[in-house]
Amino acid sequence: MGEKLCLAARWAIPVVGEPIHDAVVVIDNGIIEGVYARPQFNSIYKNQQIARAEDYKEAVIMPGLINLHSHLDYSALRAFATDLPFYQWIRELMLRARDWTADKFFQSALYGARLAAFTGTSTVVDSSFSGQAAKALAQVGLRGVVGLEIFGLSDAESDNSWSNWLSRFEALSETDFAPLREALEKQTITLTVSPHAPYTVCPSLWLKAATWAKKFNLPVLAHLSESLEECQWIASGNETVHEFLTYALRVDTDSEKLKPRWAGRGLTPVKHLKNYGLLNEWLIAAHMVHSDSDDLTILAEHNVKVAHCPRSNARLKNGLAPYSKMLEHGITVGLGTDSLASNDDLSLLAEAQFALNAHRLKPGIEGKEEGEHHLPTARQLVEAMTMEAAIALKMDHLIGSLQAGKRADIAVFALPPAPLSDTEKETICPYNLLISGGARLRDLLVDGQFIVSEGKLSRN
Repeated sequence: MGEKLCLAARWAIPVVGEPIHDAVVVIDNGIIEGVYARPQFNSIYKNQQIARAEDYKEAVIMPGLINLHSHLDYSALRAFATDLPFYQWIRELMLRARDWTADKFFQSALYGARLAAFTGTSTVVDSSFSGQAAKALAQVGLRGVVGLEIFGLSDAESDNSWSNWLSRFEALSETDFAPLREALEKQTITLTVSPHAPYTVCPSLWLKAATWAKKFNLPVLAHLSESLEECQWIASGNETVHEFLTYALRVDTDSEKLKPRWAGRGLTPVKHLKNYGLLNEWLIAAHMVHSDSDDLTILAEHNVKVAHCPRSNARLKNGLAPYSKMLEHGITVGLGTDSLASNDDLSLLAEAQFALNAHRLKPGIEGKEEGEHHLPTARQLVEAMTMEAAIALKMDHLIGSLQAGKRADIAVFALPPAPLSDTEKETICPYNLLISGGARLRDLLVDGQFIVSEGKLSRN
């Protein structure tokens, strides 16, 4: 047994089970030993030595948040091109970052990783063009799953594209950057593959990525059904996507590379991936804005997970994903912020608050008759950025809830003062307090170590 650390607050939200009022969380050697109401804690631990005790009083203790989709690489491009349509935005993003060095990508990702920590995020799932996001997360001390992105539209070139990707992956895995090397050894950082999207990765290349990931029990991170133009291009063609690919691939507009034999078959992106055997339990599909009931049924049948990114989808004018319908189909859905280049910040609490309001905006918006649809609740969204995201990563045995035996990835959010009596405060739902009550991060722990303490990073 190590030295015990105790955290106390007005509320603890274990996620599994009901919120606990006047709660104490006990941590021993980076592991949660128990979560108790204070009287129970006093009875059990009255004769035990506590090395350190923190009483946060008006605060909520909960599992560290899990951001299921981000691009830390582009954090330095915060607030750029906020009015551009999606494919013009991607083109401008590529242009801005085209000449960045590895160090520039690292500094950009480090900026984003630090901001994520300050929002209570303990685990970041990131699709990284450069791979520098892994180094940034390790430097800050966060847990991370980083997918090194892969692109390749031509089936004829898929062997070469895959070989090049493997070389990049091996170089990142064998890094001499000490924080990342240590994080890989401790398994707080996991590296995997990220086939970008169905309109940028041909089926044969995607299959190589999916087969490789399944061999090593790793998630596959991808964008899917993010825009209407993507869906049109996969089904029958779309001039906007065609022009974008002409620019991205640096080919002539009539190049054979822009006429793949596998596109134009009248399928949705989901059915396209199903047609090539590319849907399975390891796939985490970001966005899924444009999907019908058949698509959702297929995702559920193949146990595909989804990262819901409502603010990025709104910023880029792509629409609102059918979150409630996904839940009704039994799909595991987490929350993601996407990048700072397409969002205001990396706060999952802000993402959840936006989602609550966006899904309330229009009755029937998710495809049901007025009055019959089920709107998401604050509790569901808290679950989405904790336990559901952990399930999506197959890490729910380690993180995602405050339960004995799990890693002590914990966020403590201070609640603003309110002119209410203690009795009145107890009547307010802690889930609503967390998302809509102006909560601000106080401390963040990963593996029982303070990453943020009193508003300051422990590691620079």
